[in-house]
Parts: sequence; C-alpha cells; structure tokens
Amino acid sequence: MTEEATQALIAQIAARQPDFRWKAIPQGAATSVWAGLVAGADAVGGRYCLDCHVAEIDETSPHGGVWSYALDGEHAKALWGKSEEMVGERF
Repeated sequence: MTEEATQALIAQIAARQPDFRWKAIPQGAATSVWAGLVAGADAVGGRYCLDCHVAEIDETSPHGGVWSYALDGEHAKALWGKSEEMVGERF
C-alpha cells in the first residue's frame, strides 16, 4: 500500500473506531500462537479467537467480540463457494 492509501485507511478506521491502534508484530501473532500451542483444541476448535481468548458474541463492540454472522454456517458455505468460483478451483 502507498503511504497515502495507508493514511486514508487509518482515517476511515479512526472515524468509526476512535481508539484504533495498530498492533506490534508480537501482539498480532499472540492469539495464533496461543490458539495453536497453549489453548486446548476442544476450547478453541471452530471458534473465533481474539486477544488470546475465545471471543464472545458481541453485536455492539468492534473490539470485544465476534458478531453472530461470522459464526453462521450458511454464510461460511456461501463464502467458500464464492471463493472457489473466484479462483476457478474446487477444494
């Protein structure tokens, strides 16, 4: 991304989320490491994780949880189908 595009994105995000801050690389990787190495598979399998914990459904906060549509199986199937269509492959 160009610097101009990056600044425009930051401005758009800040307009909706005034407390937005970029994470450092270790912070960004922490949840993946936690989910893959620390948390038990039964605790995190098939769930949305955020900031080193399994996120709760939260329709009001862009920071504190996952919106219910992200856990909808029909939406997931539709997204998968559209992705296959876009790349011209079936998996």
